[in-house]
Amino acid sequence: MAQKLDIPVRLSLSGPVRPDSEIEVRLLLGHVMETGFRHDSSGVQVPKDILQFVKVHMGDTLVFEAELGTGMAANPMFFFSFTLPPLAGDMVVSWADDQGRTGEMRRPLLYR
Repeated sequence: MAQKLDIPVRLSLSGPVRPDSEIEVRLLLGHVMETGFRHDSSGVQVPKDILQFVKVHMGDTLVFEAELGTGMAANPMFFFSFTLPPLAGDMVVSWADDQGRTGEMRRPLLYR
C-alpha cells in the first residue's frame, strides 16, 4: 500500500460557478521538488523527491493531467480552464511522487 503524502494545496477558481460555464483553475502544490542533483553543505547528496503526476477530476471526468520531472520548480503552480458539467460535484486533485507516496484533496463545487 502506498504511503500518504500530505502537502499544502491552494485551489482557486475564477469565473461563474454554474452549469456549462467556463472557469479558470489556479492550483498551487507545496512540494520541494528535489532533483537529486544538489548536495547539502556537508557534501551529502540530497535525495530525489519530485511529484510524478498531478490529476484533476470533476466527478468522473479528467479535466487536467500533468506529468512532472526534474525541470519543474519547487511549489509547482498550474493554470487551466474547463467547462463545468451540468451537475455539481466534487473536484478532486490527486498526486503521486517518485517514492510511491500519494495524496488527494477534494473540494465540493456547489452551483449557485
